[in-house]
Amino acid sequence: MVKIQYQFKRSTPLRFLSHLDQQRLFQRAFRRAEIPVEYSQGFNPHPRMSFALAMSVGLTSDGEYGEVIVSENIAVGTFISRMNQVLPKGLEIVSAKICGEGVGSLSAALSKSVYRIRIKVIPGTDLTALAEAIETYLALPQILIQKRNKKGKFVEKDIRPFIESIAVFTDPEIDKVNVTMTLIYIEQQCVKPEQILESINNHYSAVFLIDPTIEIHREKLLITADA
Repeated sequence: MVKIQYQFKRSTPLRFLSHLDQQRLFQRAFRRAEIPVEYSQGFNPHPRMSFALAMSVGLTSDGEYGEVIVSENIAVGTFISRMNQVLPKGLEIVSAKICGEGVGSLSAALSKSVYRIRIKVIPGTDLTALAEAIETYLALPQILIQKRNKKGKFVEKDIRPFIESIAVFTDPEIDKVNVTMTLIYIEQQCVKPEQILESINNHYSAVFLIDPTIEIHREKLLITADA
């Protein structure tokens, strides 16, 4: 058995794909590409594949990670070529490698996510003042939000340790801005960019308009090996 770790990107045509649908799509692609995927044992065998992180609906990305266990050796180039021939427009394998024995799970290796966000702001927003507000926000020693726990109850959570950087830039459309954000994973936990934007709104004036027009793109998903 061999573990293949691959990096892929998801673009606009498939931005509204759910995580479950994406799993099924890759399973079908493995079959169509004749990749010798290893299956689990038991009454309900399933392909031994996983992703580093579930992708939210509406998210695009240039740097997602997945892995699959295959039952026989296959050249990395062959794997990439076969998969890209059968994957639909909007999904593309960009690189792959064979993992040695003892390599841990992708989810445990998550280090950081780098996002680029395009979002509407209230009319007349001053970019300089907004940038200063974000600097003040990042200087806070603690940033509390209400977050639902595994039992479904809302609890206070300090999200400041998960934020490495936030910056804001102009956009060609006067009612929008571009936000870059680097977030940190701590014990396989992180925080969503939308939650941070909502938190900024709550700490200062509600400048960001968080609605279905928001465009969130994950530029990089860093794992321990390449962080």
